[in-house]
Amino acid sequence: MTRTMMRVLAKIVKLVLLSLFALGCVGCEKHSTLPLPTVVDEAQLLSSVAEQRIERLAASMLEHQRIELQVYTLAEVAGDLDALAVELVEQQRLGQRSGSARGLLLLVDPQAEQVRVEVGYDLEGVFSDLLIARIERQQMAPFFAANRVGDGIEASLELLVAEQPQHESAPAAAREKYSGGAGARSAMTIDQPLDAEFIDSNDEAARRIFVPQPSPLAALECYQQILARHIKDPELTIYTAATREFFAGWLVTDAQQNNELRDLERIFYQAEVYEQDSLAVIRFSATERHCPPYLLQRSKQGWQLDFSTMSKTIGFNHRNQWFFRHLSHPFMFAFSDWRFDDNGYPYTK
Repeated sequence: MTRTMMRVLAKIVKLVLLSLFALGCVGCEKHSTLPLPTVVDEAQLLSSVAEQRIERLAASMLEHQRIELQVYTLAEVAGDLDALAVELVEQQRLGQRSGSARGLLLLVDPQAEQVRVEVGYDLEGVFSDLLIARIERQQMAPFFAANRVGDGIEASLELLVAEQPQHESAPAAAREKYSGGAGARSAMTIDQPLDAEFIDSNDEAARRIFVPQPSPLAALECYQQILARHIKDPELTIYTAATREFFAGWLVTDAQQNNELRDLERIFYQAEVYEQDSLAVIRFSATERHCPPYLLQRSKQGWQLDFSTMSKTIGFNHRNQWFFRHLSHPFMFAFSDWRFDDNGYPYTK
């Protein structure tokens, strides 16, 4: 047994003994599902804020998707990361709190520059090895390369949640084994400059093409080209000045752009444009919860996309469904025929 596994087992034993002592019920059957630590950051890659956000996301995944998540970073090189991932899942019975083998382990080995996502038995039909590998490469890698490990973990987990089918079968029976080795391992450089695949801040040609447009709909069509070409220049003037400032500190990945483009292409025929003075809203059906309205402002040069205001007024839940954070913004003129519940979700009147 490796030293890494010995440290893992020691922490698990300590956690179980402390929990049993506090509850005063050693040997009770119900304690077979004691909670595991959601984050074990031996490599000290995560800030306390990032840990808290991942813990909240994990709690939401357990409640809404019946998935038990653990994020583990290693202080020492693992050697065989695939074998260690299986051992961790089996030793901790990761997934038991879901009622079956629905565990997800994200194992990060920063010294060997590799990441492994281990998928529990009862999630193998939901998260294919190909899907896991694609998310690791397209979503996680650019964040890790920018030394934004916490953001990369969150963004990847959110994408996994979005990929999961809305309706699933009843929980499977508890298993003796919790993992069969499904998942994927990818090379993952941490804290290295991003290459042109992920950021294109010096593309003068793009800055000449993606400029304010004569109509709101033309601006959104132009934005689709930006997504399709994976352009990530925050200084494009098709964005408002506040948006350009907002995007300067915002990392966008190919996976995020692909998903947004896919949703826009699917729903674009439903686009409705509402204008009032120098503001515009492009909205879709209230039942299309994965496609938020787009907010725009008109400058002297033409219509610009206002993602800065969108980030302040539009939120997304664990299912990637949009809602208004508040209704006291100047774009509400476009929603007079809709009503919003106490949580900001839209409905037609």
